[in-house]
Amino acid sequence: MIKSGMAEKLWETLESILIEDKKGFISVTGGGGKTTFLVSFSSYLKNKGYSVLITTSTKLASPYSFNYNTDRVFLSPQIISYWPRRGESVFYGRYDEAIGKTIAPSEYIVSLLYERYDVVIVEADGSRRLPLKIHTERDPVIWPPTTSVVSIAGLWAYGKRVEDTVFGDDRTGIYVDKSYFDYLSSTPQGMRKGMKRDTKNVFLFNGGDVVEDRVREEIKSIRLPIQGRGFIVSLNEDKIYESL
Repeated sequence: MIKSGMAEKLWETLESILIEDKKGFISVTGGGGKTTFLVSFSSYLKNKGYSVLITTSTKLASPYSFNYNTDRVFLSPQIISYWPRRGESVFYGRYDEAIGKTIAPSEYIVSLLYERYDVVIVEADGSRRLPLKIHTERDPVIWPPTTSVVSIAGLWAYGKRVEDTVFGDDRTGIYVDKSYFDYLSSTPQGMRKGMKRDTKNVFLFNGGDVVEDRVREEIKSIRLPIQGRGFIVSLNEDKIYESL
């Protein structure tokens, strides 16, 4: 485990990595905790005095059925007439009654809103609640203003069958182990998809609190294939277990 008391605090560490000069446009991809990341990190940031906008470039659970812990909710372009206060978080999307979910609002409007919010956090991917994700050509949807990409993988998939835990990988007879996480982090359709050399890139292996020490030992030896930072974490506990 990282020895520094400050480094053990996940949200403090991510603030220092992902936000520069009090600004950041963060796209979140993968599986295994994206919505938890949105809620917990945005709550941390607003408590630090940032104005935060939560939205999606794909689909997201409706704020009618899920509490994002925001101060205001906008489900129409009327948000364009609203100016956030310091230390306020706002949810923005379009509600699709047919599917009962929030769908992506106008990318153009979100780009305009970034001028008045300190931080925008975008759920840019879908994984059908599975902990791991292999992407198709259509996803993730990374909007051009993105300054940082956070890719999340759930460690509780370790030891389980790929067909039961990985969205986008239908192969049978394969189990998730260290070699699969190596594959997930290195394949162009895996965790690094959507990351660029001019974005701040973070790989989060979530679930450090629910796996054995030997699993964390194996995962921390993964060699990340693109410039970025990697951590074994617990999003629920705001804790870093290991740095890759």
